[in-house]
This record gives sequence, C-alpha cells and structure tokens, in this order.
Amino acid sequence: MSELNKNLIFDIILFCQQMVRTPSVNGCDSEKAIAHVIADFAQQNGLQTEWLALEEDHPNILVKVGASEEIGLLLVGHMDTVPTGNPDSWKFPPFSGEINGDRLYGRGAIDNKGGIAAALGAMLLLKLQALQRMEKSVVLACVPDEESGATGRLGIKYLHKQNKLSGRGAIYTYPYLKESAIGHRGVLRIQIITSGKSFHTGLHAWQEADKSHNALTGLSEILLALEKIHFDKDTSSSMFERFTTVLTPTLIEGGSGQSMVPDRASATVDIRLVPSTPKQMVQEKINAVIADVQSRRPMLKVAIEELVSLPPTLIPQDSQIISAIRTATRAVCGSEPNFVVSGPANESYLLNEIDIPTCTLGPEGAGAHSLDEYLELSSLSDTIEIYNRVALELCGRRNH
Repeated sequence: MSELNKNLIFDIILFCQQMVRTPSVNGCDSEKAIAHVIADFAQQNGLQTEWLALEEDHPNILVKVGASEEIGLLLVGHMDTVPTGNPDSWKFPPFSGEINGDRLYGRGAIDNKGGIAAALGAMLLLKLQALQRMEKSVVLACVPDEESGATGRLGIKYLHKQNKLSGRGAIYTYPYLKESAIGHRGVLRIQIITSGKSFHTGLHAWQEADKSHNALTGLSEILLALEKIHFDKDTSSSMFERFTTVLTPTLIEGGSGQSMVPDRASATVDIRLVPSTPKQMVQEKINAVIADVQSRRPMLKVAIEELVSLPPTLIPQDSQIISAIRTATRAVCGSEPNFVVSGPANESYLLNEIDIPTCTLGPEGAGAHSLDEYLELSSLSDTIEIYNRVALELCGRRNH
C-alpha cells in the first residue's frame, strides 16, 4: 500500500470512529449531528456536499466527486442505527468507538457507518488519482430513517422527488465483501387490533359472561393460528428458492388493569414475502384465520392496519453494476462475491423501482442489530479499492 493510501485509510478510520461516537439511534436521536460530521469531513477534504431535508431533524447529505451533472455510480448509506440494548452487556461502551486489534466497536460500526466511511474513502481516492479519467460523477447519498422500516420517505423517496438520484448502478454500502445482495424478500407488517368488553374480573356478571369479550385472549388465538400458516418455497426464481413467506407475531399489548377484562388488545405481525406468494394471497389467509376465530368468539371485533409494505425485488443478472463488482472484487480480493437474495429487506427496492440497479457490498464485520457490533478495519482498504474500480467502470473513459 502506498503512503498516500496509508494516510487515507488512517483518516478514514478516525472519521469512522467519530461517526460511531455520534449517536444516531432511530426514534431517539436526530440525524443532524451525524450529518454534520459527514458534511464537515467531506468539505474539509474538498468534496462537494449538499444538505437536503424533508424534515429538519432528519436531513440527507449528498457528497459528490466529479464535474459532470450525470451520475455514473450512486453510493448509498443510512446514517441512523438501531438501539444498543443493554449497554452494560457490551464488551466496550456502544458509543465509544473503541479500537481493539483489527476491530472498531460500536453501534453502527458495520450497519452502516463503516460503509459510509469506505464510500468517502473511495471518493477521496478518485479525487486524488482519477478525477481526470471520469466522464461521469460519483454521488454518495447518506440518508436518514432507514431503520424504521426502510420506507425511504425521508430519504430515497424524497431525494428522487428532488431529481437528485440517478446512475448506471448503485451500491448500498451494507456489509460484506464476500456476499452481495442483488435482491431481497418483501415485507408486509400489519397491526391487528381486537376489541371486546371490559368487566370486573371478580363480578358474577363476568363469571357468567361470554368469554369472547376478552380482547386479549381472542387476539392470542388469532396469533397462534397465524403462526401455523405454511407457504411453499418460492418457485419463481432460483435466487429465491431457499426462502418461503413467513408470518411472525412480534409485539403484543393489551389490557388496562389486573382486575379488568381486556376490552382492547393489539399485536404487530411481521411478514416476509417471496415473489410466488402475492400480498393478496397472504391477506386472504389472514382474513380466513380471523373469520374462523370470530366464528367461535362472536363478541370479538377485529381491525387490521397496514404499517409497512415493501415488495420483493431482484435485479437482472446481466446488470452492469453486477459485472463491475465481479471484475473489481476479482482484481482486489482474488475471487467474486457470492451473489444472493437477502432475507431481510433494505432500501434497494426503491432504487430498483427508479431504474438504478442496486447491489449491496461493504466492509466486513459483525454484530449488526446485536451486541458488540464491530467493523474489521483491515477490510476498509479492499472496500475502498473495489468502490474505486467500480466507479471507474461506470464513470470513466475507456482506454484513456
């Protein structure tokens, strides 16, 4: 590695450490502080930046390298993180940015601040070494509010409405280098709300009453039945064949007091969709379960509210972004990544919908959405070089 690259990696590590030390927990922290960290670093290093926000506390930061208004490569990373859980259970404090050996620890280190750091490293490398070879520009979109459900309302959807997003292809800077997601399952997230009638549990009236007034036990019966719904594995694409559609009740609440029959209860059900199981088919099965339970519980009322609906997505195998990643990772790492469909969803579907084929690829690490999240620092240089090569493939002049 050249001295230039060594100095660049050192600066990127310090920058990533600063990001991890800046809490940006979804639902708790505004992204303004982390956005300032990113914008300041980019500006100090001579990169063009733009601050755009649909809501003041949840801004987007666009960073650009290149003179052209046309974008060749779009890089995307989200600035928010999930909560830490119990901080006392972490090996190091979750916002310490502690470096131990080859690992930088902290919430967001790998999801998704390490990827943002690598993207900026690649842009600095392009600025220093290859700017004159680029016919098109590279843009990094740092977006807010991804962890609330990947709806993109404040980020990608808003930026698209502002005509800020384009490109021959995009990389969402999620981990890892050995595996690249070129699609993902869909998400349907619903809330089921049951209503009944409240009684004092000690009264004779409740002793003699129809027990289907109990909104909590009625909801429980529905959830247990939903858990048993089975769908066959996907047959629409070889990329999805290891997955099925799965319904998982995840949150439940209900009741008002220890001696009161619950007159209201609600639960969230998380549903992961494959293409061969249309959303309508799932809704019909849910409705059938509810109707069956209500036939045995005539006093139970049930309502359904849709919270999130994201479609499954998959980009063509011959997409230019896939070809560029194949070539770049083979040159840098000696082998191509395993191209897969992701079980969890992400915001790639939004970019695919606006004709920007998107893959995930980023630095190595572990612990995302768990304890002791960390970034493998040694993977930063390879990630930067891969992004650099992909950018030149999508933005550069051939044989120049």
